[in-house]
Amino acid sequence: MKQLIVAVVALTLIGGGVWWWLSSVKQAPVPTPSNNVGAPAAAEKSGTTTKTGVVSSAGGRYYLQEAGQNPQEIDSYAVELSAYVGQTVTVSGQYSGDTLFVGSVE
Repeated sequence: MKQLIVAVVALTLIGGGVWWWLSSVKQAPVPTPSNNVGAPAAAEKSGTTTKTGVVSSAGGRYYLQEAGQNPQEIDSYAVELSAYVGQTVTVSGQYSGDTLFVGSVE
């Protein structure tokens, strides 16, 4: 019985010490991402985005080439993009990362 009491007291003291230590530890600040030049702006990446350009394909991936811009990777679960390769189209969709997922093509 004496050993049980000693064990309970020891666990209580250890638990209290751990609680004190956890409450005194400062959280590290969350780093903010840098503005990646050439990447779509945050405002472009939220909601629906509409862009006009020529669809191209390379290495099994599809790209939209807007006038005066770098090619933008596009993908779609709803539209067969291969049907539009070489055509000037207007696409609407949403970003996932740096890829514009096309929901419709005009």
